[in-house]
Amino acid sequence: MDLEEFYQCLSAEDQNIYSEIADYAINLGYKPKKAKTQAINYVFNNHKTKKHIMKFSIEKGNPILKMKFYASKDYSYIFHESIRAVIEEYDYKYTGCYNCGKCKDGLEGYEYIYSDGRKYFRCGGELISIQPITHKEIPEIKELLNTQHRYYLSKVRKGLQ
Repeated sequence: MDLEEFYQCLSAEDQNIYSEIADYAINLGYKPKKAKTQAINYVFNNHKTKKHIMKFSIEKGNPILKMKFYASKDYSYIFHESIRAVIEEYDYKYTGCYNCGKCKDGLEGYEYIYSDGRKYFRCGGELISIQPITHKEIPEIKELLNTQHRYYLSKVRKGLQ
């Protein structure tokens, strides 16, 4: 589980935050693997579920956590706003269902509803970049990862992968 290249780019505080999250994902069975890119990217995959649940990367010199948490329908403001930020980052282009056929029991993804009633759907196959994180968000991040992992395991048991 060599994340040293990633950790070398972090402050001591960020190393503590990201190592706690990584350790939790590893305990769930997700192994970090360096992506074959020039950029520093580590994707956490699980051989049992055949799914990735999160990614650590360095973008513009800053550590970034991207994760999947669509199995949870209740999460705090930072996660809700992270969905909005991703939708707006791409100027609403990558919203709606892609009709890829991966959703077997209904749409799997995120819904963001603006105060004026506009609704946007973001595919659950996509990772959501989480706004800058602190120690305060770690318990919720762990809970969201656990819920997503349990959801993936339920799909494996049903044979719906």
